[in-house]
Amino acid sequence: MDRPVVFFILGGTGDLARRKLYPAIQSMLRKGKLKNLSKIFALGRKREKLEETLAKADPVFKRIFEFVEFDLTDRKSYKRLSEAVSTLSGKELIFYLALPPQLFEQAVVNLGALLRDFTNPRKLVIEKPFGLDLSSAKKLNFLLEKYFSEEEIYRIDHFLGKVPVQNIFALRFSNYIFEGVWNKNFIDHIQISALEEEGVEGRVGYYDSVGALRDMVQNHLLQILSFIAMEPPSVVETESIRDEKVKVLKSLRKLSPEEVSRQVVKAQYEGYSQEVGRVSNTETFVALKLYIDNFRWQDVPFYLRTGKRLKEKKTLAVVVFKKVPGNFRSFLGCAPPQNMLTVEIAPGNRLKLSINMISPQKLEACPLEGSMELDLVRELGEIPSAYETLIEDIISGDRTLFVRGDEVEAAWEIVQPILDSWEETKDIETYKEGTYGPESAFELIERNGRRWVN
Repeated sequence: MDRPVVFFILGGTGDLARRKLYPAIQSMLRKGKLKNLSKIFALGRKREKLEETLAKADPVFKRIFEFVEFDLTDRKSYKRLSEAVSTLSGKELIFYLALPPQLFEQAVVNLGALLRDFTNPRKLVIEKPFGLDLSSAKKLNFLLEKYFSEEEIYRIDHFLGKVPVQNIFALRFSNYIFEGVWNKNFIDHIQISALEEEGVEGRVGYYDSVGALRDMVQNHLLQILSFIAMEPPSVVETESIRDEKVKVLKSLRKLSPEEVSRQVVKAQYEGYSQEVGRVSNTETFVALKLYIDNFRWQDVPFYLRTGKRLKEKKTLAVVVFKKVPGNFRSFLGCAPPQNMLTVEIAPGNRLKLSINMISPQKLEACPLEGSMELDLVRELGEIPSAYETLIEDIISGDRTLFVRGDEVEAAWEIVQPILDSWEETKDIETYKEGTYGPESAFELIERNGRRWVN
């Protein structure tokens, strides 16, 4: 697309803009991308917060960058914004809401009203969380669709910009060898883990109001699940792919209060309340078991877990295949390890398939577990950051890696019964920092003879 593009970053002096957006844009400019990006307006209250960013910035970035003093609650700010927009006839306007979630509604309403006076093509980019529960998500969707068309809305989940997550799609549908075994007949269970070493540094206010379930499960982990479990789209284009993801989310079995108590673990690391400065019931760890009620996945459990202050930082999806049948185990004289296909999303970018092979030293011994591994960095060279990928897609108009309104609500329909059940009981388990979480998380998976893969 050759049309000139202008970015308006609301929250342009904030942490997200400074740590993620500006570095991504500068990296893309250095690579010769974004040639049609003519201007970046950083909208915020205090320019001083940008001093360090601008001191280190590339000359090309500085040339197109402009700070605009802006207060979401001040009418004069919108007048200044309107004056800026009036000078941009014929240019595409991209409004990026790099704001705290409690400000989304106000920003959408005010921007929608302002843009009625202009005919410029426009896009609205909104960061997660998309609401704090099902009802607030529906309200936010209503406001978005009141002022913008769905084609103009880009709900961003940065996990979908990560190359290993996108590679799940390529793995599924460009390797026909997997299609015959990608079902309940051959797969025992699937694990999706997002483990973090850090606590809530710098995000105390936000994190304590949302917790791990809202912050990670409702969006990131359910998005990975939908990529793994989706059916092949009828055609490889944006809406067909997103249709299949929505079908997966709508097929997830809703949990009753009794099932929540058996299939969901809620925990908090020791010392969290001291860190936030008050007694808090907010969970920093969640593990849960879900089922998809469709023909492909009936009775195959999906285990999800995420937490902070754990032993290591690692995000991975693991497909665990069924055990070798009993008669073959007796023939081999042992029970060989189950085959696993592992997609490591962080800290590495790797794909690994475990395979059992005979020991060359002891031909009669139980087969040994080996692996075939593909390192995406080694094979592909430098991999763009998630935000580079997503910014490029926003400008080009490719919405495949962005979340549709009905997809947001379908994900909240899975999480809402858990939130409702937790309202009834304030009990929360604790776990030691530097571990893999509470004992009940291990019990959740081990009661069925399975184990977490780290």
